[in-house]
Amino acid sequence: MTLALLMMPLVAAADCEGPVVAATINYEQLGACNGFRRPDGAMQPAQSGHAYVVFRISTITNTTAGASDFQFDPVRLFVNSDPRAYGVGYYALGWRRPRAVEPRTVRAGTVETFNGTVTMEVPEGGPKTDAAAAAQNKSYFVSYETPAGTQGTFMAKANSSQTSWHYTNDCAEIEEYHPNP
Repeated sequence: MTLALLMMPLVAAADCEGPVVAATINYEQLGACNGFRRPDGAMQPAQSGHAYVVFRISTITNTTAGASDFQFDPVRLFVNSDPRAYGVGYYALGWRRPRAVEPRTVRAGTVETFNGTVTMEVPEGGPKTDAAAAAQNKSYFVSYETPAGTQGTFMAKANSSQTSWHYTNDCAEIEEYHPNP
């Protein structure tokens, strides 16, 4: 049902202006955490009143009629908050098998498998709160900032009906539930 509702604007746009050319970014929300251990061993906490929310980008489908090569860059991913929370694909999060999402060209007519994570630091709960505890019960929808003059994107969240996710102080623990393939 949710997917059908998300597609309605695309169908409406197709009726008015012809078919919509868009790459579909398939993703899922994995969990929320308060910090992670950097490669140098120091802890990297989220800002006060913020939490790290971890997402997995599974695939990008670029097969619509008229598609052109799609230049994917994870720093264009964002959660609509104030201020806007952009994605950072290179956090290793202390995972044993980190697989950050990196920029890649998805050729027209293809489906690319990523199975990597992107992390966003989102404002949640206010100062001096356990922001990750609040974020674990919030469904975040990711958008993609498409450069002018390029084909559009459609975001498809696999677990959009889910109401809670894994919560931990240490982001490395999310890997126990969602290891990278």
